[in-house]
Amino acid sequence: MNRTAFKRKLPERPAKPDRSAEFASYRAPATQAVMATPASFDVAVAVPHVPAKLPRQARTGNAIRDSANGEDCHMRLPGACNGRTDTTVWSHYPGLDGDRGMGLKALDLCGCYACAGCHDAIDGRADPPHGTTRTEVLWAWFHGHLRSLVTLARKGLI
Repeated sequence: MNRTAFKRKLPERPAKPDRSAEFASYRAPATQAVMATPASFDVAVAVPHVPAKLPRQARTGNAIRDSANGEDCHMRLPGACNGRTDTTVWSHYPGLDGDRGMGLKALDLCGCYACAGCHDAIDGRADPPHGTTRTEVLWAWFHGHLRSLVTLARKGLI
């Protein structure tokens, strides 16, 4: 095949018809918007200071963690859950959204009842069960978290 500097001419496409009138009712009405400037904000209204981390006394509370003794596993991860109530612990959220950080566990409210097998899978000490992705493990934890919140409410702990 010989190469050439000239390009092939493609047939021109027909122009699309103007259909803007059909969708005129979906457009937002025109407004006279004004951009906010720093001078337009009221300086007298103070924004309360929110601490970066909760104080240590807000984190400690053994009642929720102790309530895991003898509780069923609420995570119920297929292939990892052993179904034993004697290994159930309060599994804290493994992500950063639970107000955890370097050397700090997540808040006790951000947790779920998990047996030893499910707890190892969510904390990464064990691989996810065969055919299960990390995302599915996290979804199982979130479903267990909701079940655990209902259980804590029924026990009167929250």
